[in-house]
Amino acid sequence: MAHPEVDSMIGPEQLPLEKTLKQSIHYRGRKAARAKSEHRRCQILEATLRIAAREGVRGIKHRPVAKEAGVPLASTTYYFKDIDELICDAFTLFAEKGQQHLDRFYDTINLALDSLPAATLEWGGPGRDAQVRELATLSTAYLSEQLTTRRHEILAEQAFLLEALRDPRLAKLAQAYRSAWAAGLENALRRLNSLNPARDAALVISVVLGLGYDDMLFGNGFRREHLEDTMTRLLGMLLGTTPTGQPGKN
Repeated sequence: MAHPEVDSMIGPEQLPLEKTLKQSIHYRGRKAARAKSEHRRCQILEATLRIAAREGVRGIKHRPVAKEAGVPLASTTYYFKDIDELICDAFTLFAEKGQQHLDRFYDTINLALDSLPAATLEWGGPGRDAQVRELATLSTAYLSEQLTTRRHEILAEQAFLLEALRDPRLAKLAQAYRSAWAAGLENALRRLNSLNPARDAALVISVVLGLGYDDMLFGNGFRREHLEDTMTRLLGMLLGTTPTGQPGKN
């Protein structure tokens, strides 16, 4: 399977905090020489993502992809030597786009933290409860926007991550994707003096992935109020603003 060069890290603790997904995943397949050709190649990749969202990774085949993209069948084999390369490139495109959204979200979080006095960033500091609620509100706004405007991408994400459990080569890309996702979150948690930023970042990601799955499963039954309550409770426990989040208490 032709695939991007992926750093050999496994967990977010092994990824430098300043490292982005773009730095950790490098496409080494064929590149289109002309702008028109690159546009067609992107058409094919976007069509592949739509099929992944609708039918899962197993539904990605040359003929359905060409039909979805509105291109000749020969185009899919011209730009991608086989289905494995097409799947891997589509996941790479998805991951790079997703990281752009995350980078903007992390910029918002860091700007909010920049405005705080140093004492508030300390465990048990004054105003910490209010800050956790604000972070929960910001997180809820971001996640709600993702769930309402990028639903097909969340479905594609679920499909790719599930397939990565079966394909060790795709798993390398999924590991890089998740590690880069965790790096920005770990940095923010470290600024807030989390007791274990790497562990807590992994926990937040696991909860968010589960919330995304629940939203896909329950649809309109999944409410924003529930999401904000969940994020407030989770961040409160991790950052020491609830009894279960205090050191030495159960």
